[in-house]
Amino acid sequence: MKKKLRLPILLLAVVVMMSIFYIHEANKPTEPVGSPSLDTSTTNPDYAEARMKSIDEVNALISEAEAKIASGTLTVAQIEAENALITSLRQNKINEIALEEMIITSLEFEDVLVLLEDGVLVIDVYTSEELTKETFVKITRLAKEKFDTNYTVKLSATSNSE
Repeated sequence: MKKKLRLPILLLAVVVMMSIFYIHEANKPTEPVGSPSLDTSTTNPDYAEARMKSIDEVNALISEAEAKIASGTLTVAQIEAENALITSLRQNKINEIALEEMIITSLEFEDVLVLLEDGVLVIDVYTSEELTKETFVKITRLAKEKFDTNYTVKLSATSNSE
């Protein structure tokens, strides 16, 4: 009879330990996603506003996912899905910021806005010059290097000459 009870007790112990782990992870305070390096050095106020709006939206989605996890009503698979969503949201925002910095540094633009929206990577360049095919190819290549998935790249230019 003792042998028959070992497996259910072991499984129960594993479930309890996993539950404690996920509850502990959900209660950890997380820092919001941000881009301090570009917030202070932007030359286009519209870009700064769009960046802040995008960051606020991502932080709201992350908070919502964390609240779902903390509620304790989700299954293990649902918790893992929410954690994957949180990781994906953070990584995409980090990649957007890094791509902005890469384009500004390597192609010497005054400012760049990169946003990932519904599978489309929107890149808006703040410049007084007209974009050439070479520049488009360079920007697209940088975007493909930074984002592993195949996104459609939509490139536009905002003129700074007024």
